[in-house]
Amino acid sequence: MTNQNLENGTVIEEKEKFTGFTIDCTEKKKSKKALWIFYISLFTASSLLVTNGSVMVWSSPVLPKLYSNDTDINPLSEPMTSLETSILMSLAAFASILGFILMAKLSDAFGRKLSMRVLGLVYGCSLTAIAFASNLYIYYIFFFLNGFVAAGILINVSIYCSEISEDKHRAWMGCVVGLMVPIGNLLGYTFGAIIDSVKYFTLIIALPAFLHVVFSFFIAESPTYLVGKRRKSEALDALKHLRKYSTVVSAELEYESIEIFNSGDTTDKNTIVGLFSSPGLKKGLFLGFTLFATQQLTGVPTMLAYLGSIFNEAGSTLSSDVVGIIFGAAQITVTLLATFIVNRFGRRPLLLWSSFGCALSLLFLTFYFYAQKIELSFVKDIRWVPIAFIITFITSFGLGLGPIPMVMIGELFRNEQRALGVATITISQCVMTVIINFAYPLLKDAYGIYLCMGIYCLATSICSVLLFCYLPETRGKSLAEIQEILSK
Repeated sequence: MTNQNLENGTVIEEKEKFTGFTIDCTEKKKSKKALWIFYISLFTASSLLVTNGSVMVWSSPVLPKLYSNDTDINPLSEPMTSLETSILMSLAAFASILGFILMAKLSDAFGRKLSMRVLGLVYGCSLTAIAFASNLYIYYIFFFLNGFVAAGILINVSIYCSEISEDKHRAWMGCVVGLMVPIGNLLGYTFGAIIDSVKYFTLIIALPAFLHVVFSFFIAESPTYLVGKRRKSEALDALKHLRKYSTVVSAELEYESIEIFNSGDTTDKNTIVGLFSSPGLKKGLFLGFTLFATQQLTGVPTMLAYLGSIFNEAGSTLSSDVVGIIFGAAQITVTLLATFIVNRFGRRPLLLWSSFGCALSLLFLTFYFYAQKIELSFVKDIRWVPIAFIITFITSFGLGLGPIPMVMIGELFRNEQRALGVATITISQCVMTVIINFAYPLLKDAYGIYLCMGIYCLATSICSVLLFCYLPETRGKSLAEIQEILSK
């Protein structure tokens, strides 16, 4: 439709062009004001991942205390055993499997915003219970609950952030969200080093979850979710706040583009069986699984959870607390770098270089720990090797495998299958995490750290080849265009 102002001799034209599932709007009018609602929504949602990151490394400063006979620092009545450690460290990942099954449905039923608020409240309360616990079985119960909650957080935050972001900002936004976990890691390592009390340390890492609950009352709901629920006025209001459109027409155009994308397939595929009903969905599942398999099989759960004990066994001259802080700072630095370069170089190259760097670092760590086990004489002269290659490992990991998979899984599915698809992929991630966290202490005691590092190296190498062969580049592409690529 064209409106002409003959007195001024100007023509103002608004066009809608439908191509597949996309709308090309020749003009999107936006105000020049900062998108405060968008940024508040983004950082409030991702603040839950800060607590997630701190919980991931909780065991690094705390486990040495739980192994101690000193009741002044060990809140338990007796030191933990290796088997008890394996159970504790795998409980959360095991609970996540159940959490993903349920939270995929709850996210679609009650919305991303309310789901995140409830999860933040439960997370904070669960950590508070752990802080005051003096019984190992209380730890078991609330670590299990933490895993359940963490599953819901991963689903809701990854989906919510991808749905509130514009196509051109999605890669940058994904790296910002990915930065929150390393920030949580660093906070966990830092506070764990300076606070001797398990109680106060655990209470501090619960704070971001409680802050999320407070700020969640000021964020926008996902427009995609609202469109799917046919709540047009609320969806338009959310779009106007998130985009700062200066005209209602612009918000209407984006609303229609989302609606067309959602209605592109009227078949009911929102079931596990439905996820295998088309080539595009099957390829999305395969790529999502491969991304998270590569991420987890690098052994990063082991590095985060057992960093202190790994360096103690390596004979490093640096204390485990100092190494943890260096490790966390390196994560943040390299993830920040990824934030600035992901749009320039693309997701695929960063993921490939990241996986190659992790595999190479793990190879050198395997050689070092094997040489240490067979007591080669030169090992005492190269005790810098573990810290050098673990820093190389985390640098490589942070460039791609750390931040990028989380945002990419939100791109692999249509809206009606997104929550279930993300849940299905992350269930497989949790299964791998359970196996890795449970097996590491037992394999380490039976054979040595070198075997664990060797397994991680081999698995990462295999996954890298799969990524090289099958992973497409999605930089700058809309969700609809990505679906077209996957369907070919």
